[in-house]
Amino acid sequence: MSIIKSKIVIAALVIMGFSVMAWSVQPLSNESSVVWYSILPPVIAVAFAIATRRLLLSLAAGVVLGSILINVPPAFNQVSAWTSSLNTLGIHLWNVISDPFNLAVLAFIMLMLTMVSIVILSGGLLAIVRWLEKYAKGPRSTQLITSLMGFLVFIDDYANVMIVGTSMRPISDAMLVSREKLAFIVDATAAPISGIALMSTWIGYEVGIFSEVSVALGFDRDAYSMFLDALGFRFYCIFMILYIFVNIGSRREFGGMLLAERRSRLGELSAPDAIFLSKVNDNIEPEKTARIRMSTAFYPFGILFFMLFLGLWIDGGGLGLLAEEPLNLLSLSVWREVISASENNVHVLNIAGLLALLTAIFCAIVIATLPKQSIGRAIKQGAKSAFYPWQILILAWTLSVICNELQTGPFLVAVVGDSMPVLIYPVIVFILSAAAAIATGTAWGTMAIFIPITSQIAFQLDGGVYGLVTIVSLAAVLDGAIFGDHCSPISDTTVMSSIATSCDHIHHVRTQFPYALLVAASAIGLGYLPAMLGTPLWLAMILVVGFFSLFMLFVAKKVDG
Repeated sequence: MSIIKSKIVIAALVIMGFSVMAWSVQPLSNESSVVWYSILPPVIAVAFAIATRRLLLSLAAGVVLGSILINVPPAFNQVSAWTSSLNTLGIHLWNVISDPFNLAVLAFIMLMLTMVSIVILSGGLLAIVRWLEKYAKGPRSTQLITSLMGFLVFIDDYANVMIVGTSMRPISDAMLVSREKLAFIVDATAAPISGIALMSTWIGYEVGIFSEVSVALGFDRDAYSMFLDALGFRFYCIFMILYIFVNIGSRREFGGMLLAERRSRLGELSAPDAIFLSKVNDNIEPEKTARIRMSTAFYPFGILFFMLFLGLWIDGGGLGLLAEEPLNLLSLSVWREVISASENNVHVLNIAGLLALLTAIFCAIVIATLPKQSIGRAIKQGAKSAFYPWQILILAWTLSVICNELQTGPFLVAVVGDSMPVLIYPVIVFILSAAAAIATGTAWGTMAIFIPITSQIAFQLDGGVYGLVTIVSLAAVLDGAIFGDHCSPISDTTVMSSIATSCDHIHHVRTQFPYALLVAASAIGLGYLPAMLGTPLWLAMILVVGFFSLFMLFVAKKVDG
């Protein structure tokens, strides 16, 4: 009981500290909507989630407080303002639940979890495990294979997380890799890979924002060229990828991950107090009468990939380009253009997911020869496993909407203002973007808020031209949003990483945070600051690999296996 009380006291002190800090630095702004207390809902949600590990209750507290802060402060003594808070809460919840994009994401989670439960029951994943055991000789090689799979599923972060996490979980369990380490690798190779891949669903979004900025500020540069300009300064994403390989190769860990990995080598894959987001699939085992064949997993996942690429090609206007010139199908630049132009990527995911689920059912009946009753049970268990993550995502999205209405992002930007030394401006942009992403739980939302605002300041610091400060600042916003996304317990991608790997969500956040912080610090010290002084990317990469190697040697501790 005393431990619980101490955690609550710590959470209260954190909230008070942030409140005093925000109040003391409240910016002078002509925008009456920019207020210091806009950071309170996310701060309360994050602080209590980490302190109490009651994620749903913490998110709900942030949502309720945000609904009150939207209405009450301007009219504290009016009863109508308090009653309006309940109405605001209901409206935002309904808008989130009824939003087509959100419904598509929720549907994709259920489709994937249901498909995986059928594949497990059919013995498809067991067959893959037996095959990969030839190459996954131990924890290190298993982690390396997981990382390489993360590279292969570069097209979309949601697809990356769900496919890699669910397919590699049985193998990592067999090789005694902790759920926390698996969740980290899955999470760390999702957004960073999709964010810098020349073809992905992220690129279309990023290029769309760049296009608005280019028109507004009169850049003599098209949006995709701006993305390519910033690509060489995406230090957090690039350094995170490098860190993963250095970390795996060293067999060393630090912080909470060290404890998790040492525990897992003793056969305890999850902490004793773990609370799983998708524990239903953990209870599904291959049917004893099933014909164990890799094809029962290969065909569903193959259909998923094929339909995903085909759907994005069609949605992005690829058929018209193919009609003009059949060889366009072999052109990397054409694929890049088509996938970037796709506007319905989540719906494409759902179509691919549904066809993959139907394929899994067909394979279970025809190849694995499972009885219909067993397949029905697997469908029920897989669908049921989606309910808890649904609740988390709905509350996290609602909190994000409330933060948007409270102007949390603009408040953080206004704190800095436009009087900033040129050398450290990208660093400040990176930190503020990360803070906003942690608070709101959305990388894309942070990008949409920060890129138009920070680029205006960078443009002025560049002397009214499209120069180095502007380019590096654009990269810093994109990377800061992904760093904050990695650290936020209310981020949808972070939540989905926990879902896919059956990892306790708070344990995932706690163990991933020190690693993300290390990479972020290196991105600042060996990336953004040297880049502003003219240091090339290749030299920064060499320096950071050396830094990571020395850190793992002298700070991290050895893990057996």
